[in-house]
Amino acid sequence: MINLPPNKLAQVKELLALTLLGLLSAFSAYLLLKEEAKSLAIQNANPIIRAYFSFSHATHHPLNALFVFLVPSLWLMALFAKRPLPRIIFDVVGAHFVFRLLFGFVFVNVLIFLPAASPPLLLGQIVAYLPFFVMMWGWLMWRFDCSGQESPQQIIAISGAQEPIHSFDYYHASASCLINQGKSEFQGVTKLGRFLVLIHNLMLLDVLGIALVRAYGLLQKML
Repeated sequence: MINLPPNKLAQVKELLALTLLGLLSAFSAYLLLKEEAKSLAIQNANPIIRAYFSFSHATHHPLNALFVFLVPSLWLMALFAKRPLPRIIFDVVGAHFVFRLLFGFVFVNVLIFLPAASPPLLLGQIVAYLPFFVMMWGWLMWRFDCSGQESPQQIIAISGAQEPIHSFDYYHASASCLINQGKSEFQGVTKLGRFLVLIHNLMLLDVLGIALVRAYGLLQKML
């Protein structure tokens, strides 16, 4: 069994979280592109929806198979390199997923105005987006709260969390916000923290509302 120093162990955990985010993103795009050819609503959609499809095509182009070799390489480097990997590597990957978080948020909202021509598309995107939303916000809260801080919970506090605070606590708190139907476990300590918590709560309430509306609409079609 490999015994890793704390800083390298933290990088391995973060790389695992980013890998899961990549898998969730790929699953969402797979469902999206699978339904594209079958949905007239998408083929005649507005520019925002077409832009999202173009983005999905670009980020899941066959040339991106190179990432199949990149991710295992990063894992090996994180495990066996003498020094921790540069922080910029994780932040670049994370920034890509932040963009997908925001773009996906716009897309699921735009879906409300589409005719319900493809229930699998609507339901699939919501189901795929929710775990991505949870993981991404957990990473964001952890990243801001632990970046250059001597101890966690200096920017964002987690209600009920016990010392020592680990990255898992941020993912757990993010998931609890969803499970508890928008009741946030994040509390802003600084202005930046309060701003992040506000954005998180607004986006979460919006996504939960969309999920309820879509579930009700699909139930009506079935009855």
